[in-house]
Amino acid sequence: MEEKFCLSTDTCCDELKSTLKKNRIDFIKMCYISDGEIYEDNFDTLEEYKYFYDEMKKGKMFSTTGLNPYQLKEFFTEILERNKKDLIHVSLSSGLSGTCSVAKSVAEEINQTSKYKIYVLDSLSATQGQNALLCYARMLREQGKTAEEAMEILEQATKKLRVEFFLGDLETLKRGGRISGAQAVMAKVMQLRPILRFDSEGKLQVIGKVVGSKKAIKTLFDNFIKNYDPNSTIPFFIPYTYDLADAEELKKMIEEKLGAANIIFGPIGPVIGSHTGPSLCGLIYMSKNERI
Repeated sequence: MEEKFCLSTDTCCDELKSTLKKNRIDFIKMCYISDGEIYEDNFDTLEEYKYFYDEMKKGKMFSTTGLNPYQLKEFFTEILERNKKDLIHVSLSSGLSGTCSVAKSVAEEINQTSKYKIYVLDSLSATQGQNALLCYARMLREQGKTAEEAMEILEQATKKLRVEFFLGDLETLKRGGRISGAQAVMAKVMQLRPILRFDSEGKLQVIGKVVGSKKAIKTLFDNFIKNYDPNSTIPFFIPYTYDLADAEELKKMIEEKLGAANIIFGPIGPVIGSHTGPSLCGLIYMSKNERI
């Protein structure tokens, strides 16, 4: 079936770059900063992700920077000229970064004179949540939907995309000034695991705190069983940072409950990981209800 639009994203989707290329998804590289040096997120092996978190565990600090209009204009223009089709760009949440609003502004400017149009989808999430929407967009592209038709479907799906995770180490939040040293120490002593999710505006919302990773995994699982849409064709995504053990435990619980399930493990890259730290596990799926 003829494909009527092309796809792009930023690398906060945290898919391997070779996989994006294989799936004909253009990407613009986000950047992270360490010791005053700017590095592009060009990770394409699991070993690169692991090395990044090894360095973080040793005490190295990272920060991030957004995309500017010049970068995005060059990126979008080249894609339109090469493909001669409308474009859907799946962006990092506007609730986390100004990158999405910059992308929308640049798209509006280009659309005023271009025969082919750019549609910017605010994922209202990040990392593997963003990747889940890319997965859906690719399915719609293969079905022969127009960009306009696909955007309408994707915007509705975004409202029901549930992205939840827990943090097992708050040291990075302390270093970044997001919590106090006393709070970090107390959390470590008590083994507190904050549970977070993306709300309807794409902002992070703390929905609970539990003691220990086992309880946190069980909380993610219980929320999933109550809320997931059994009719959705989108895979379940389990994002993780450093250690697969929690992710594997969560997958096991889902499979014991549902039987065989389409579950995808996905690493969290350096841009989001710079803020969350090296100990995160989550669960992403289509919910029966819209986000609140």
